Amino acid sequence: MGWFVHHVNVQAFDVQESAKFYRDVIGLKEGVRTYPKTVGYMSSGPDRIAAFGRENRGIHVVKANPSFPAQNKLFHNPTIGGHFAITVPDLDVIKARLEAAGHIVSDAGVYAMAGMRQIYVFDPCQRVMEFNQAIDPTAGRSPREEEAHDLEMQEGGWTLHHVNLPAHNVPETVAYLRNLIGLEESTWIPANSSSIADFIVDPEMLAVFGEDNRGIHVVKPTPDFAAKNGFYHNPTIGGHFAVTVPDLEIVKSRLAAAHVQFTDAGSYAMAGMAQVYAYDPSMNLVEINQVI
Repeated sequence: MGWFVHHVNVQAFDVQESAKFYRDVIGLKEGVRTYPKTVGYMSSGPDRIAAFGRENRGIHVVKANPSFPAQNKLFHNPTIGGHFAITVPDLDVIKARLEAAGHIVSDAGVYAMAGMRQIYVFDPCQRVMEFNQAIDPTAGRSPREEEAHDLEMQEGGWTLHHVNLPAHNVPETVAYLRNLIGLEESTWIPANSSSIADFIVDPEMLAVFGEDNRGIHVVKPTPDFAAKNGFYHNPTIGGHFAVTVPDLEIVKSRLAAAHVQFTDAGSYAMAGMAQVYAYDPSMNLVEINQVI
């Protein structure tokens, strides 16, 4: 089944402060969010939302709105806690599977992004997940059945590489993504000198959906992971998303200049990838990586 990670929604206590981090420190170009003709009750303005990427793909930095579900007649609140969105070729098939399995689905229709129909649901860990479909060809690329995880090169040469989902029961989340969403599990490709061998060989600890380690990583939270690897940050706890940039050394120098503590993990987990971890101003963990 064709699919791709469309965007990540990052909750921010101060949207402008977080936008400055993604723009000036990581080096992403701020984009313009496009709305449909009939818009739901959406937050607007630079203090409420910022977008990075074309055609609404990439990163959405959003101020939490507790009234959002009531205003839009939804069961879920996508503005609180952050979420990520997967674009699929047939949203009705997935919605039918979810409802048949007893999941409550918020069908928002086309209400927030031009030409994109969106639904929300809780995953087995009670996280909000969004699934969407492009119903207007001008709204952006829609996957075909034969397409693998799509790669969108954004202006400046960055891409959204993966989202990392912590799951206390990894097989349960894997079954949810496989059986209800229709994603096909892939095989992790480790670095030559991987220091996370215990994760890689244990399906209770790690699973991956998508080619070349891109897409979705499902990981068992492990309290001593940072200590074992000599990290300041623990990427197995709380979830994170990863952005691939063309020059990681430049980003590292900006992080240091901005006095942002970061973990330089080197190439420790994924084949051919150097990885750095840092918190944004709202304490969302972000991975910045580069193909080496």
